[in-house]
Amino acid sequence: MPATQITTSLIRYLSLDHLIAPFLIKAIYWVGLIAILSAGFGNLFGGDGAQIGAPLTIIAMLLTLLLWRLFSELLILAFNIYARLTEIRDLLAQRQARVDSHRKPASISSLKSPRLNPLSKVQHD
Repeated sequence: MPATQITTSLIRYLSLDHLIAPFLIKAIYWVGLIAILSAGFGNLFGGDGAQIGAPLTIIAMLLTLLLWRLFSELLILAFNIYARLTEIRDLLAQRQARVDSHRKPASISSLKSPRLNPLSKVQHD
């Protein structure tokens, strides 16, 4: 990896242009998924002979997995919305730059015309 590419990547991370939270949320999701499954199967096959029964344990485990997934998706959704809004902002800035480059700048003499200059005092008879 060239030094300039490493420097560019480092600058992106230090300037917070690249978000690392979505990656961390995905990693935490997988850790939570394993924890939920471990707790559910531990309760299901535990040596104590659980009082609530196997069907209720399975339903509770599936419901917990579903809620964990929904919570994680909501967190990721917030970051995806931010990414799309950033893309839209950049596209609009590019479009505006193209429009501005095609515009002919106004001349000073056209601003002296009372019709085009809103600051001039026009007297109507």
